[in-house]
Amino acid sequence: MVKKTYYEILEVDKKASQKDIKSAYRRLAILYHPDKNKLPEAEEMFKGIAEAYSVLSDPGKRKQYDLDNEPRNVLLRKKQEKMWQIIREQKQREARTNQMLWEFNQYLEQERIKDKQREKEAMNIMYA
Repeated sequence: MVKKTYYEILEVDKKASQKDIKSAYRRLAILYHPDKNKLPEAEEMFKGIAEAYSVLSDPGKRKQYDLDNEPRNVLLRKKQEKMWQIIREQKQREARTNQMLWEFNQYLEQERIKDKQREKEAMNIMYA
């Protein structure tokens, strides 16, 4: 399912004026208000409409929303997310490798201690 933009939710053009946005919000809010519309999805639609309006009616939030949703910024964000995923996976592999090396080192240390004990016992037998 493709996520709708706030402009699509309010059924306005990206270049819509504040007046057009407010008008679209009022029209859709009345249409999908849960007290007026008994469809199961009406409440979710109403929440989406309110969220879209809260962003698009505020010039600062709208500007940031537009910047965040420019195709090149969306592509850049996806590339960054992929990069961070690769880094996280690499860190996990490093952690597993370090754990295995530590365990192997512990094993070698235990074997070294056992060898010293066996050597000491052998010396005691030889010189007893």
